[in-house]
Amino acid sequence: MSELVSSPILSPQESFREFRDNGLRLDGPSTGLENVHDYEPGGHHPLHLGDILNGRYKVLHKLGNGGYANIWLCRDVQREVAHYFAVKILMADASIDDCHELRVYRLLRLGLAKCDAAEHLCLPIGRFDIQGPNGQHFALVFPVLGPRVSILPQILRLEDPTRTLRNVCFQVTKAIATLHSYGTCHGDLRPANILVQVKGLTGLLEEELDQALGVPETVDISRASGKGSWPSTAPHYLVKPIEWGSLNIRDTGISFLTSRACLVDFGESFDVRDVPEDLGAPEEYRAPEYVLDKRVGAETDIWALGCTLFEIRTGKRLFDLLDDDPDDHLERMVDILGKFPEPWWSKTWEARRRYFRDERDRDRDRRLSYQPIRTPGSMAAAATTKDEPIPHSIEDALLGASGREQESTGIAVSPAEARVFADLLRRTLKYSPEQRITAEDLLEHDWFTM
Repeated sequence: MSELVSSPILSPQESFREFRDNGLRLDGPSTGLENVHDYEPGGHHPLHLGDILNGRYKVLHKLGNGGYANIWLCRDVQREVAHYFAVKILMADASIDDCHELRVYRLLRLGLAKCDAAEHLCLPIGRFDIQGPNGQHFALVFPVLGPRVSILPQILRLEDPTRTLRNVCFQVTKAIATLHSYGTCHGDLRPANILVQVKGLTGLLEEELDQALGVPETVDISRASGKGSWPSTAPHYLVKPIEWGSLNIRDTGISFLTSRACLVDFGESFDVRDVPEDLGAPEEYRAPEYVLDKRVGAETDIWALGCTLFEIRTGKRLFDLLDDDPDDHLERMVDILGKFPEPWWSKTWEARRRYFRDERDRDRDRRLSYQPIRTPGSMAAAATTKDEPIPHSIEDALLGASGREQESTGIAVSPAEARVFADLLRRTLKYSPEQRITAEDLLEHDWFTM
């Protein structure tokens, strides 16, 4: 499924490494599929539907894929009553003892599996190794999860979608507050890493599972040359991930999806006492102190939390970028949140004068006025060219001004809700990290109980 290609416990990153052309090709569209050239020594483990992993997990469908792993929906054949799990198999080259994926085990050692918010944290429930033609692969077993929470209004019949989305936001905030209370930061908080929990799969026959989730679709693989024996390093076909959005849940009333959120992908998580120099989070969710000063801490999670709550509630990104240009990102921050404090404004942001003209640049006085410069190629210029409104406050962004056209999956925000929600967001999006609210304190905000 397209929603899960970049989500279930996977980071939507570039391929772990570039593999050479292995002489194989797909006999159909490649949309939503892993790269067939990644089936080489060091790459993906080749699998077919019906294969048994570790003598226990029967492969029934694909849940998703990413730059360095595939996730498979499997049935535990050792149990009399059918139980289903997600098995994540890393590329062989990614299956090393200090790989980011194993950082999640630090959370288990801290006891997070027994905390109150454990149901909102996707923690592994098992692990085994696979020795295959492409090398040794780590395999992690997780609960089965659904699509991103932000598309819930599209695929479920919700009596009160606004209240449901606020409740989901509360769950996410609670999960982050719990992580922080254990001295841990997520490091890559964003909607793609917040999935819907599922229910009702236990006990289903495999045929019933196919009826509910759809029969797996496959795309055959062939040799480009049409000659030679089949390599043991590659499967004979690739499997398309589950398409949650095409299951007609609204029409049938059948749903295995809940409105409970689960935070996934702890590959960028870190101890607050040992912060990393770099983060792998996408540009849109990076805090200004990281973009400008490379500073990292619990406060960077809070900034990302604000961006994430906005996106879950509205279905749109707060800082929507055409690409991952940090300067365009900083421009969007200033458009919506106002001028940066010193020394960021005058010294640290070297490209600032390409975007904003400041009175201080001319006469070195202390006035704070500044004017945007809509240079060709800038985000604001792109928006202006399309005659689309540029948001100049959080309220603008909430009430519909996006800066450029985005496909929205959310529910409109009323002016009354916008006032309260904007207050919450401003507390998470303070330029000064020290002034940002903590996740624990944020749980008390009035917006969650409107």
